[in-house]
Amino acid sequence: MADTQTLPDTAVAAAASDAPANAVRTESFVTPFVRTMPKQGHEEWMIKLHKMSVLLNRAEYETVKLGLRKAAVIHIDPQEFDTKLLQINSDNLVFTPILKSAYYVGYAHQHKTPQPGEPFYWYGALTKTREDGLLFKEAEDRHDHLAIGELLGYPACCTEYFKKSFPINYDPVWIDREGVVKGYPENNILLRYFGARMSTCINCSPACQAVREVGKRWFSVMKKLDPATADDLMQILSNPVKWDSYHGVVQVENAHLVCLTHTFPYIEKRRVILWQCQN
Repeated sequence: MADTQTLPDTAVAAAASDAPANAVRTESFVTPFVRTMPKQGHEEWMIKLHKMSVLLNRAEYETVKLGLRKAAVIHIDPQEFDTKLLQINSDNLVFTPILKSAYYVGYAHQHKTPQPGEPFYWYGALTKTREDGLLFKEAEDRHDHLAIGELLGYPACCTEYFKKSFPINYDPVWIDREGVVKGYPENNILLRYFGARMSTCINCSPACQAVREVGKRWFSVMKKLDPATADDLMQILSNPVKWDSYHGVVQVENAHLVCLTHTFPYIEKRRVILWQCQN
């Protein structure tokens, strides 16, 4: 609807979930990039951010293994294919390859067809059964976002929102909101480009209760995998954030970091979201 690559792990985690296999776009407005800069005295948050990205990838895998949802999207480098498949098989899971994608420099909203000799990764579905893997591939082939969302364990309201919003804005961050926005930390997707997010769902609302419950389940898994990093993730998603988008670049700033990446280009007027956490 993630490594011998030049793409940072934080970007891999984001790209793995936000770009459906059928999302083919030409984003020539700005060259894809990601920049993360710590504020003075907060340098340790660069390492923490990387750990959050790794933890998200582990949780993506574990939520399927534990039966919390039917499918996950994962990326596998060909050089690690045999090792990864052995792990998947030993966990009684199934990987269904869907397409090959070239690596990105920065955060990705699309898949890039690799040229001959160009490094690539496999984009595919991780499932408990072969049948669910085939269902996922068939849903991708027919561009059925509702079926994909259901298999990924996303709330129907959020899948409907993505289906309507993605064709007109390939970075659909609450496109009807700006200014002060209050929501739950589980729903905070403003730092997802850089690997900090509670789940991989592009949600319909910062206060959506359904996706908050999804985030709570993911966070429970994260706490068991890496308690310290999970606590850091909860902290950074709870703290105030400024999301400032203009001319194809979004700057995301909180108390610890200033981060920039490419996004949907707002040309005539910038769009700013001032995130505040609600209990």
